[in-house]
Amino acid sequence: MIVIRVWRGALEHFKEKKLDAAVSIYCIFGVAFAPKAIEDSNYIMAVISIIFVIFACTQSKRIEEYFNFFINENNETTLSKSAGSFVLLSCCLFIILLFSVNILPNVITYWVAFLFALSILISAILTIFDLEKEKNSKAIGIRIIVFSAIPLIYTFTSSYSSSLFLEISNLNIAVSPWLEYCWKVSAFLILFLMLSQPFCYVLFLAFSDKAKGYRIFTLFGVLITSIFLFVLIPSMLGGVAYYVLNSAINSEWNSKAKCGQLIISNPWEKYFGFNTEKYTVFYSFRNGMWGFEEFTCKKRPDGGDYYVIESLPTNSIPNWLR
Repeated sequence: MIVIRVWRGALEHFKEKKLDAAVSIYCIFGVAFAPKAIEDSNYIMAVISIIFVIFACTQSKRIEEYFNFFINENNETTLSKSAGSFVLLSCCLFIILLFSVNILPNVITYWVAFLFALSILISAILTIFDLEKEKNSKAIGIRIIVFSAIPLIYTFTSSYSSSLFLEISNLNIAVSPWLEYCWKVSAFLILFLMLSQPFCYVLFLAFSDKAKGYRIFTLFGVLITSIFLFVLIPSMLGGVAYYVLNSAINSEWNSKAKCGQLIISNPWEKYFGFNTEKYTVFYSFRNGMWGFEEFTCKKRPDGGDYYVIESLPTNSIPNWLR
């Protein structure tokens, strides 16, 4: 009987709020077609997306109600209005994400997913500060725990990432400041986001009974995003490492090396060192692989210059970054 009542209530709601029904149907199709197991599902999703946008344009009154619900309803402070705005933005980005994952290139999809997660994170932070202003003891406790854990997480990831870089490149990362910064910050964010999943579950349990208005969507968004990141991040570690290294090294290392009179340059390589006998080389693409190697400058008996290459472990480039 309870299930029947729920279904009847949902049907009555969707009859009155047609845009809500359209959003629900669009999300169902978007999630169902995401694995791309159905042939030509991207074309079907494109047609559904066009129909959805056209229909949404006719529902201006309901769209205005969305704005009022997230931004104005029960939001008396600037913090709460800002948090509600970011939740509304994350809902829009989620719809765009469903479109992107079915139709657009993977690189765009990952950026949309990143913006979606970022908007949820900002909304959650603003909500915590807003609750803290209301003297909510749970919010104060959460802030203390988070700010206490951040230095510990960064200390661990800083040491571990330095050791990992030394292992793959045989180079002390401290000699390359911009690369060190990007590499260590990325390692910190990865572990922080991984650990956020159980924390967000506790957060959901702590505040779900008193949540109202946009905060309901914030809690669900934080929980779903944390689960999504917890599952996705391990499969993306290689791609993240490659992207961070390639971006940072391209902006800091040299595009050529010099062994005596011999000049070495390759469009896919970057070189650490200047007028020295030993260089560290980063190659970003070589037969679908990336990695580091070292070469040492030598002199032939006749005075000619040459170099000896010492290979280091290689890694494959993920398909979504090729």
